Amino acid sequence: MSNLKLIYISHCRLTDKIARDWFVDFCSEKGAVIEYWDITGLVREEHEEAHSLDVKYLRFINTYNELTSLIRQPENKDAVYVMLITYSGKFSKPFRLLSKYNCKTVFINWGAMPTTAAVSRFSRVVRRLLSNPINFIAIVYDLVLSYGYRKLKLVNKFDIVFAAGSALTSVNQYAKKVIHFNLCDYDNYRTVNAIKNRLVQGKYAVFLDINLPYQSDLVICGLPAVTPSSYFNSLNRFFDLLEEAYGIKVVIASHPKAAYSNGEYNQREIHRLATAELVKDAELVITHTSTALSYAVLNHKPILFIYTSEMDDIYKNTVMQEIKGLASYLNGEMTNIDEVVKGNQINIQSPNQDRYELYKYTYLTSLESENLSSAEIFHSNIDSL
Repeated sequence: MSNLKLIYISHCRLTDKIARDWFVDFCSEKGAVIEYWDITGLVREEHEEAHSLDVKYLRFINTYNELTSLIRQPENKDAVYVMLITYSGKFSKPFRLLSKYNCKTVFINWGAMPTTAAVSRFSRVVRRLLSNPINFIAIVYDLVLSYGYRKLKLVNKFDIVFAAGSALTSVNQYAKKVIHFNLCDYDNYRTVNAIKNRLVQGKYAVFLDINLPYQSDLVICGLPAVTPSSYFNSLNRFFDLLEEAYGIKVVIASHPKAAYSNGEYNQREIHRLATAELVKDAELVITHTSTALSYAVLNHKPILFIYTSEMDDIYKNTVMQEIKGLASYLNGEMTNIDEVVKGNQINIQSPNQDRYELYKYTYLTSLESENLSSAEIFHSNIDSL
């Protein structure tokens, strides 16, 4: 393994979560030479990120000439490139460069979630077209462009795609080899559940924060942000009602990119990079939409899907559809917290165990990988290249 060189190419800032969940730390400990090429400046607007790391193996690339020069360097000839960019037309140039020089590439395909079953694919397409025709045309152009590059063989197949759950292993991955894999949350769940100590004492509910007012991913998708003051006022008022009605406190599982003081959540406990620990011992999980709800599914916890009136207004065809899809798939209910005025209006449903089990194998893991470590699967298969 000491001769292996892994080069991560990403348009996300390197954070401690990425280093943990994408096996940067693990492979480094195994002796691999690691480089992390941040190409944010090439593919989207530059931005700063809370919790970014400053390490020797991090390199910022600002021009395609620089990227080409690095790829062509002799010491990178046999490197394996781990793509933290989803292939698409607008992000195709790095893939075309790597293909031109016959570089070995791998991709981790995880994080799929159900779309709403109540709305057909055709209806969703029509709704998106009507809501934002210019953005819709851009999406169609991007799809045609990405398909065309592959059809013309300007972009090579991935050497390996690691895919989590049957939703992804059952579709064409444009890869020479597809490996059954676990969502990183599944591995974190297995690790944490072996620990008996509790992070929070007493009965509590946990809110899966998604940093919604400040979420940089919304910028990539061309979506607006909610008003911070209104959003946090709605959440805290609802949490107050829930705490009084059910006799439990609400703690916050902070989004990895968030940089909160306790003021946003009225001095409630905030924990970062501890979602698995928090959900394990919680009485209830509260969420909008997040892959982290996998912890609730794996721990068989009740889930309360919530949204605000402002979210319903500005995310009707985007985020709200994701929430509806999750609630529908898991037989859960959605609650507009701005319409809740008394604690007894909050309805907490028992989990539907059949739907939870289906979700587990469709989106989180597989029979082939559920008892294995994703880090070890990744390490052994990358080493074989």
